[in-house]
Amino acid sequence: MKKFVSLLLALVLVVGALGCSGGDNSSQAQDSSTGGSTSEESAASGDEESQAETEEFSYPVAPNADGSKVTITMNKDDFVREDVADYTMIDGKSYYYPDALEEATGIHVDWIGSPSNPQATTEAANLLIVSGEYPDVWRVNWITHPGGPTGALVDGLILNLNDYAEYCPNVFAYYDERPDVKKLVVNDDGDMYCFPYMIEIEEDGECGLGAGFRTDWLEEAGLDLPSTVAEWTEALQAFKDMGKGGLSFEARWLWLENSAANLSNAYDTIYGFYIRDGQVQYGVLDEGYKQFIQQLADWYAAGLLDPDFATVDKSTVKAKWANSEYGAVIMHAGDIENGIIVNEGGDPFECDTVPPMVMNEGDPIEFGHFNAKFNGGFMHSVSPGENQEMALRWCDYLYSDAGRKLTSFGTEGITWEADENGNWKNFTDLVMNNTETEDTPSSIVYNFGWKTNWGYAQMPEVHSYFNTDFVNKALEDWTSNMSEHYYPTVTHTEEEADLIATTYSDIETFVQEGIMRFILGTDSMDNWDSFADQIRGLGIDEVIAAKQAAYDRFISR
Repeated sequence: MKKFVSLLLALVLVVGALGCSGGDNSSQAQDSSTGGSTSEESAASGDEESQAETEEFSYPVAPNADGSKVTITMNKDDFVREDVADYTMIDGKSYYYPDALEEATGIHVDWIGSPSNPQATTEAANLLIVSGEYPDVWRVNWITHPGGPTGALVDGLILNLNDYAEYCPNVFAYYDERPDVKKLVVNDDGDMYCFPYMIEIEEDGECGLGAGFRTDWLEEAGLDLPSTVAEWTEALQAFKDMGKGGLSFEARWLWLENSAANLSNAYDTIYGFYIRDGQVQYGVLDEGYKQFIQQLADWYAAGLLDPDFATVDKSTVKAKWANSEYGAVIMHAGDIENGIIVNEGGDPFECDTVPPMVMNEGDPIEFGHFNAKFNGGFMHSVSPGENQEMALRWCDYLYSDAGRKLTSFGTEGITWEADENGNWKNFTDLVMNNTETEDTPSSIVYNFGWKTNWGYAQMPEVHSYFNTDFVNKALEDWTSNMSEHYYPTVTHTEEEADLIATTYSDIETFVQEGIMRFILGTDSMDNWDSFADQIRGLGIDEVIAAKQAAYDRFISR
């Protein structure tokens, strides 16, 4: 029966985004469902025997009786690579992160599949669900799973960690210290279903995605960095008059990543669902959103918006930006080396960042791209079976002090040095002054640790250490008050989940196709009000009500 139900679930499993965040958090990828708790009692504290067992346990674990390593399985993701850099081999020993983790834990991981991208990771996991041959550790976004995490618990795909707290002392200790985080990773019944990747950001809403301008083109036009809608229009028009390119971004960022929130802020709205005064709003129905789309349509008609923006992907945007085809982009700060854009075969140039666009100078910045501590996309979960204890122990190690340091910084003495208290002090010359590779220091650390989509709590130092002056300015510019409006990772009932999976799926397709027609001018903005009425006719009010109920339960946790 379990396998049959799993098959049914897999057939409708949403292909969720499992790639590196860098800030890719969709408000539509944050819903889960609940049909009741999978356990009547929590073993969070455990009995005396369990406590004793926990105290006696230590890493690395002892080999099997035959001398072989303890082995667990895990579905492979795109962060586990085969083309490992040579510098991870030192004196004949590999310090590549999975190898270093194996030495630290004593647990070997057999990787199932070889996906090359986040979508492949999810598709490979779907096949495993269908087969009924589950890995010991899952790398799956259960938030977008039909029935959500609770559905996965009820169907026996994953374990409720509350029942196995004696094997997970580190993650539960972390939650004791961070009840704000715990609230994000349980369902409405309090079931703990995963070891999440937690971003240790210094400020709520801090993000690395926003707008940048070519400063040399602005200087040539005699203009300062723009702030208001009028100044943006003036700058983009000046670029066109100079025979240069205008604004570009990947079309899907209009909604999937809410990148355009850095522009729609001027109209006091954002695509999708958000919170205002405790009430769930659907931004597309706001009068301000109509005005925002009108502005994009005007820019497109005037030739100020990249004529190919509807079809270009992120890599194309980056390439065209480097090749001087744009004067402004929505970009990630991490894609820029200290504000310098390097063009292969051309001269490098400088860019600068600007805060979210406003209507009038001094207006508040309420909306923008939002980097959540946990958005549901990155996590480890454990399936039931004979290897479940070692799988839980392996996952929990990543939440230990030693595990967090290994994952964040690499191996002590190889990539980083400790202070007198054993805490991170600085990175070594291998990282900071490596002359045998063209990799940046952050790329080098990536090979030794810093697995940003694995289930662990990131050390805050690694988040800020590689921030150049440019990145720090970008973070300051792009951080907004979006935390006041952000729709969090909620838990939906089965009925709510079914409504959203069917009704809202159709609405979202209709809306996205319609928005694109308005911007491209194939549909007149005179028809917008009729467009909004059609959205209501498709059932958006019922969806809002479902999301409001789920939000109210989340707030009361």
